[in-house]
Amino acid sequence: MKHEEYQALPMTWRDAPAAYPLIYLHDASVTLDAWLEFVRRRVDVGTDDTGLIIIRDSQNIVHALFAYRVDLDLKGDRQLCIAQLIVAQIPGSQIDQAVIASTQQAAHRLGCVAITIEQPFQLPHLSQTETAA
Repeated sequence: MKHEEYQALPMTWRDAPAAYPLIYLHDASVTLDAWLEFVRRRVDVGTDDTGLIIIRDSQNIVHALFAYRVDLDLKGDRQLCIAQLIVAQIPGSQIDQAVIASTQQAAHRLGCVAITIEQPFQLPHLSQTETAA
């Protein structure tokens, strides 16, 4: 997928180091080793129903990425589930449109009738005594 200055591609193992600066900007507590392990678990699964998509510019700088998987909705239809969506917002860029176009293209390619984007939320921190109860 090309959207003006951006190109969306399935992430490969070779792309992982180039995507790390975006990960670090998003959450500096994620180490390179943790990121590489996260990528390894998703690109080595051998199925098209799960993976990572990167969106990069002509200089091969990664501006966005997301994890995806195919799931079934309540009616049994395939839906594309998007998680770990990270986007570097640059004023005046078309990155948001590139993300939307890439998710739509992935849904079409995978035969999905809907797209969901997961919104993670943090659980309140529980002490050890609370979790043991």
